[in-house]
Amino acid sequence: MAPPRLPPELIHDVAEEILLRVRPDDPADLVRASAVCKAWLRIVSDPAFLRRYRAFHRSAPLLGFLYQVDFEPSLRFVSTAEASPLPQSSAPVSGASSVLDSRHGRVLFTKTGSSNFLVWDPIADGWLELQAPELWHTFYSAVVLCAVAGCDHRDCHSGPFLVVYVGKDDLGNSICAYMYSSETHAWGTPVSAHLVDDVYFSGTDRAALVGDAIYWTVAPGDRILKYDLIKHCFSLIDGPNIYYEGGQILMQNEDGLLGLAGVSVSRLHLWSRMVNPEGVTGWVRQRVIKLKKILPNPKNKAYIHANVIGFAEGVGVFFMGTDVGTFTFELNSGRVRKVSGPGKYCPIFPFISFCTPG
Repeated sequence: MAPPRLPPELIHDVAEEILLRVRPDDPADLVRASAVCKAWLRIVSDPAFLRRYRAFHRSAPLLGFLYQVDFEPSLRFVSTAEASPLPQSSAPVSGASSVLDSRHGRVLFTKTGSSNFLVWDPIADGWLELQAPELWHTFYSAVVLCAVAGCDHRDCHSGPFLVVYVGKDDLGNSICAYMYSSETHAWGTPVSAHLVDDVYFSGTDRAALVGDAIYWTVAPGDRILKYDLIKHCFSLIDGPNIYYEGGQILMQNEDGLLGLAGVSVSRLHLWSRMVNPEGVTGWVRQRVIKLKKILPNPKNKAYIHANVIGFAEGVGVFFMGTDVGTFTFELNSGRVRKVSGPGKYCPIFPFISFCTPG
């Protein structure tokens, strides 16, 4: 005997629950589902469903990463999904030069032949040119981030944003920060400070956003520069003071604190900056991961040459460069995927955003 047919309203509800569970890290799957029939297309195109979809999956997925090969003017994007809204080669924005940052669904570039910045929204395929701050510096870095307090960053790429520019010249120890607001369309009053030590940006590390502060690795030595976005002040922090031949990066740990990851002797070391019961702040090594157990070793070598070249905030994914290719490593699940062939991808800029038919 044939099973009883569901009422039409239940068919719609069941279909919606099924589509709600389509993984967001491969946008092509939801597009294919919308092509099955008109009823599914109406569901997937419904703004209410898309809001439920983003809320159900909690955090936006990693769609790929941008990088720039040394001595080459073109920017490139490597997709970690079967289909992606970003172009696969050349400059995705006309006139874009170097990538400075990628965060909260936006990408920040310098403009070719100019000191200005370009902010690109790949999902909406829109971009905005920003005039550079009046005072330019020899060493500088810039970060783009969502301007909405308390935002979960699931779908904030079209909302207001900030660009934080931090620069230092080579004539002294003074450092300066400017903040651009897309709501006022202007740079705010600069904040300057005089550091005890003479430092400069290495240019090979991406800044880390942890809570209400931005952190950069600065040279010389194992130092970290902090800029507080609320108090608008600078400070210098000592790192763990351990050399990692496989590179190191700053990151936000699972506990929401400032973290550091470094590779040494085929092991990934994870550190967290914590406060002990006596109120003293210091670095604590939390985990050591043997890379031989998670990365391919085709020649069965005793030692794997691997570098940690990036970290995707919000999704807990490391980018590991090896002699046989570049791999992503999901910290929570342990899942490893090869995302490109061998090459020098440092620094890399992960792109994280929902990409839905709506």
